[in-house]
Amino acid sequence: MTEPHFAVASTFSPRFRAVIAEADRIAKQFGARLSVLHAGERSDEKVEKFHSAFGELGRGEVDIYWCEGETPAEALVDAAASEYFDLLIAGALDRPNEYRNFTGGVVRELLQRAPCNLLLIPSPSENAPQGRKTACLMVEAHRPRWRAAREALTSIAPEFIAVLAADSPFAHAREAALGHEEAHDSLDDVCESLGEIAEEVDLRSVRSNTGFTLCDIVQEAAPDFLLVEAEWRDRKRFLPPHLDWLNQVIPARLFLLGKPPREDSIEL
Repeated sequence: MTEPHFAVASTFSPRFRAVIAEADRIAKQFGARLSVLHAGERSDEKVEKFHSAFGELGRGEVDIYWCEGETPAEALVDAAASEYFDLLIAGALDRPNEYRNFTGGVVRELLQRAPCNLLLIPSPSENAPQGRKTACLMVEAHRPRWRAAREALTSIAPEFIAVLAADSPFAHAREAALGHEEAHDSLDDVCESLGEIAEEVDLRSVRSNTGFTLCDIVQEAAPDFLLVEAEWRDRKRFLPPHLDWLNQVIPARLFLLGKPPREDSIEL
């Protein structure tokens, strides 16, 4: 099996070392090689800062990709597409307030266009989380997308997984219009499979017209990881309708899963 190749998008913000530390922990959990993507020009000073930060984490030298574009997001997307990374890791906190962590323009661009799996970290920490590791998987009640998330959960190895199944009038209308002709995995199938990973799996069906109820539930539960599988159409990633709020708010470490076809990942 080929070693996964992860990249962390890094600037020299006050959260620089925390983002690096989070990326290092994730790469080790997945047994992945880790590189750096920096949207800016190369300099000896920057190289020294990166090597120093990774050296403190017990890593040797890492590959640094210096990428430039019309915008930082454009630079990161183009670099990720050309290198075929398996996962791009980035900090997501832009405008925090007492209740939510609001995403910025670069993150919203990555949500739509990053041509690989994506991990967004709203509140990075240099220290590993303590206590029981928990995860939340978001799915649609009538047609759950979850198999890529299962692979990620196997590496994360949480003790507890909460499956939030979103239901809405729109979903009911869509299924009625389709006449249930397509075969989909059931929520019981999902929970049974995830039971092979975690000690405890809890299923909760949530009726919501806007999806923000789901956001509130996740924020209250405060899981270590939130996992969502999206789909690609016309060279863009599309979130399920009930998760559009992720373009505004990231309530937990977000694994956004689902890669574009290889030919689409090149021409972004």
